[in-house]
Amino acid sequence: MNTPADRYEVVIQGKPKGPFTLDELREMNLRPTDFVRPVGYPEFKELREIAELSRLLNVKHQTTEPQYFASLDMRLLSTAIDYFVAFCMYAVFAVVYLAGVDDARDSMPILVSGLLLVPIIKFILCVATEGSKRQASVGKMLIGVKVTDTHGRPIGYGQALLRNVAKLAGIATLGLGFFSGFFDRRQQCLHDKIAGTLVIKDRLI
Repeated sequence: MNTPADRYEVVIQGKPKGPFTLDELREMNLRPTDFVRPVGYPEFKELREIAELSRLLNVKHQTTEPQYFASLDMRLLSTAIDYFVAFCMYAVFAVVYLAGVDDARDSMPILVSGLLLVPIIKFILCVATEGSKRQASVGKMLIGVKVTDTHGRPIGYGQALLRNVAKLAGIATLGLGFFSGFFDRRQQCLHDKIAGTLVIKDRLI
């Protein structure tokens, strides 16, 4: 019995077909540029881009530079979602805290000042998720974008940390570091250039 990782979808005449087993793929005589997706993976890739599958089908493995970049409006939306998630996590903490105090009114100044934790929570979440196999924060996952290095590879936690610390440069330039992405072909903001990262989106398939 095949597991989901052993089954694949293939784009045939512009439409996803399958799933197919590995043996069925061998019989299809796929070209290196045909789009394939292991079941459960977020996007289709050219066969030659998938190292293990290329080896199994005797196709020369070739990496392809990223070609589809997240626009700044997509990135702003993902940031808003991430802040909302961080705020919800803080709200849960606040509710638990209030449940343990006698006078909620006296605790309000503490809770208001505690809102400063929201950006910190968001920072930690972004480093943890962008550096993971998901390569994306909750906001980025929801809109279908992810963070890679300049060759489209996962960045790891160290580069994710550098990327998010480098966002301080965008704040220091009064936002110009963020909006500089408008004038960049690959939509790289200042912090992306410092960290050597890209925010890419899935192919439209």
